[in-house]
Amino acid sequence: MFRPAKLFRITIQVPEKYMSDVLGILGDFRLLHLININETHLGRLGYVAGTRVDLIGRYQKVAQEADKLIKELSVKAPLPPIEKAPRPEKEIFVLEEELSDITRKVDPIIQEGRHLERQLNQKQELIERLRLLVPAEIDFSRLFGLRFTSYRFGIMPPENLDRLEESLSDIHHALVRIQEQREKLVLAAFCLKEDLPVLERSLKSAFFNELEFPSDLKGTVSSIIERLEAELEPLEEKLRLTEEKKEEARKRYGQRLLAIREKAVLARLLLEAASKFGKIDHTYLLTGWVPVDLFEKLKDRILKATGGQALVDCVDPEDIREVRSGIIRIPILFNNPLLIRPFERLTTLYGIPTYEEVEPTVFLAISFVLLFGMMFGDVGHGLILFLGGFYVFKRLYKYMDYGIILMECGVSSMIFGVLYGSVFGMEDLIPALWLHPMKDINRFMLVSIVLGVAMISLGFILNLINIYKRREFHRLFTASGLAGALLYWLFAGIGIRYLTWGPPGPVERTVAVVTAAVLLFVIIVERPLRAIIKRKRMKGRPGTEAIQQASLSVVVLESVIEALDSVLRFLANTVSFVRVAAFALTHAALFVGVFTIADMVSHGTHKGLGYILTLIIGNIVIIVLEAMVVSIQTIRLEYYEFFSKFFRGGGVEFKPLVEKEAVSTGAFKQ
Repeated sequence: MFRPAKLFRITIQVPEKYMSDVLGILGDFRLLHLININETHLGRLGYVAGTRVDLIGRYQKVAQEADKLIKELSVKAPLPPIEKAPRPEKEIFVLEEELSDITRKVDPIIQEGRHLERQLNQKQELIERLRLLVPAEIDFSRLFGLRFTSYRFGIMPPENLDRLEESLSDIHHALVRIQEQREKLVLAAFCLKEDLPVLERSLKSAFFNELEFPSDLKGTVSSIIERLEAELEPLEEKLRLTEEKKEEARKRYGQRLLAIREKAVLARLLLEAASKFGKIDHTYLLTGWVPVDLFEKLKDRILKATGGQALVDCVDPEDIREVRSGIIRIPILFNNPLLIRPFERLTTLYGIPTYEEVEPTVFLAISFVLLFGMMFGDVGHGLILFLGGFYVFKRLYKYMDYGIILMECGVSSMIFGVLYGSVFGMEDLIPALWLHPMKDINRFMLVSIVLGVAMISLGFILNLINIYKRREFHRLFTASGLAGALLYWLFAGIGIRYLTWGPPGPVERTVAVVTAAVLLFVIIVERPLRAIIKRKRMKGRPGTEAIQQASLSVVVLESVIEALDSVLRFLANTVSFVRVAAFALTHAALFVGVFTIADMVSHGTHKGLGYILTLIIGNIVIIVLEAMVVSIQTIRLEYYEFFSKFFRGGGVEFKPLVEKEAVSTGAFKQ
């Protein structure tokens, strides 16, 4: 917490014959952020390793074929853990042979099932079409024997019948209405064979949807339907037996297929990562970032696999000149416990912190949960959120982080619900341990302001820590540094003093005015002083004439405007936290509206079914609507009022050699 995991930059040199084993070891560790060799001097010299396109293609094919069988067999088993990453050069033969063996045994069952399903569907669809002709008792044996007459069966809108009659008035024809159902007319159309093109054009213009029947049908419609229905039962029995075979194959080969797909995906990802390696003669070179606590284990594994023929070195980032000068940025590997980790998504949504900054996720998590609970305080609603989050956490692996956030926000809502004495909007079931938002408005507003002052102050403190870590001590005298923090705390102290004990005395006012003036003066003159010092340092250097000509008065004016703007932003940032109380009041006010509507529905006489249904629907609407609005407002307070005080961003996200999600989901490029 508070800072990312400490990393070493490592360099590995491996003989070509051991490269497959080393790739497998790197896949086992996963936590290696590769540096593309193109970004180093070796890349500029052309020492870039080639990509094994043929091997990647083979793994791609294995993954796709395994995935196809998994879908055909409807394998739903949990994904098997891949304890040991595959050795790409060697594993491909094992995977291809194993997949071929499974395919040889499973594919006939799948093909038989497809064939039976196709036959069954065709017969069922034919029966449905034939049933439309039952009222006419058509004999297909006689129809197929017609020599001079053509016919068409189909469905069309009834209102188009007159138009169809008119368009066929120039030819000999007959239109037989068989039946009408669901505003669709089942029709048989007859004409002479030489007039068939005219009939087809007219039917198409009347939106006639033709019913097609096989030419080998014999007998009346009823007899054909009876015969087809008798054929369904044997097909269904054969299909049932095939499904039993598929179930047996699913149990027998499901886990193996999942393992084959996962290994193929992992091996392909490892091979693609090799495109970032360098190569000199028969030696591969790779460099990257790895957590400090993993370095020795990784080194031992590589040396053991290569018989000591590999070189594995590490360098502390502080000893790298390019890092100190800012040319190379250290990637950020978050290091938070389980309950804090989901909030990393919100941190990275704002930006990636740099290695020199305080890692703010823990502060974001605590303040987010606190603010959400204050604005959404209700025991019942909090319980619903907790249960919803628990379901997401247990059932939807992809969204597990959001499930944890929901559960934590639900617990916070329940705690504040107890403090407010609110259970599904009812404030007479339990006593309020702190306050009622609707009854203690002024007190709640003051608490919100104090909370805002605390969060903004924390932002200033974190910024001071960041200034110290970056050694940017000149920023202490800016509006975002120590001078600005002292000025804000002065204003905040006067404001809280006024709200709690009344106006300050003459001495207090004098001290406050003098202190504020001094701090504002420091903030205003900081930038012009730096500009003067910079000019003196650059005086006489070529290409600095434009800088020398810049007016000092313009710099002073800009500094005055920025200082005043900072003071106004201090006020706006603090007042913005009033929305915490406002949304808590809105939450309570919505309950008042729901109970009022429920009383109107039940006419205020008894609390029957209508009253209960109104309360249930109202609570559902409040939970969905308010939870979304409160979440958005909480994120806004975090980003604009808190993060803006200290968070600079611009860091590089740590990207493991193999993303866990890429393997565990069986994802691969089509």
